[in-house]
Amino acid sequence: MDSKTLVKILCAQEAITYEKAAKILQEKTGRRYTKTSFSSKIYKDTLRFTEVFILADALGYDLVPVKRK
Repeated sequence: MDSKTLVKILCAQEAITYEKAAKILQEKTGRRYTKTSFSSKIYKDTLRFTEVFILADALGYDLVPVKRK
């Protein structure tokens, strides 16, 4: 699963917009995120894993690697 899909799933499950997700990242990292810049990162698939991990953590999710059977 790529970061684009994971962020879309997280936002859908928590019923938050990209604007709210950008605001969460901005609060957690201190970097400037806007709805447009966040959406652009998702569209261009340039969102870093650390950013996805921070967002997931802020929303209360654990990203755990699980070996396939």
